Amino acid sequence: MNKILDEMEQFAKEKRICIIQPQTRVFLEELCVKHKPKHILEVGTAIGYSASFMLLNSTADITCCEASKPNIKLAKENFARLNLADRVQIIEGDCLKTLPSIKKKFDLIFLDGPKKQYREIGKLLLPLLDANGILVADNVEFRHMVSENAPITEKRFEETVKVLREFIKDFKENKKLETQVFADIGDGLLVAKWKKEK
Repeated sequence: MNKILDEMEQFAKEKRICIIQPQTRVFLEELCVKHKPKHILEVGTAIGYSASFMLLNSTADITCCEASKPNIKLAKENFARLNLADRVQIIEGDCLKTLPSIKKKFDLIFLDGPKKQYREIGKLLLPLLDANGILVADNVEFRHMVSENAPITEKRFEETVKVLREFIKDFKENKKLETQVFADIGDGLLVAKWKKEK
């Protein structure tokens, strides 16, 4: 089993496909063991690396949103190799167009899609988050450029950094949510859940 995951990791490195960093993987594994999700939603599945770890550490089913046809083909192959295919539903297309058609609720949502769309995606994800659910967004520090007063190293990243700062602000200012940012885990994680009604 580990051999297949190692091969996926090596393939992603060789083909320059973005997958979660080791610290993020451990965080998701521990979260799945502790939280015991039944229904997971992942936005940005790539070759199925992070989804596989979440499935292997839970009894959940997963709905994967992915826009890239080549990535979907690879993800399906990897899920089959890991005997996980029967627990996976893949929704193909731009998540801004596909998410509004999803009607079920999820107790774990993992956002790892296009960073420039995080703010728009975030607004679509909250209605899908179960009352006891947890939302995790990856790469919210984006190469250590998102924190207040952090320098933006390249002009081409300015828009992405701006969107991520606004995305974090949206979540932190939402009084219905408990939101934390873990800047030191991987490339930064945002973790949010609904506040309990008193």
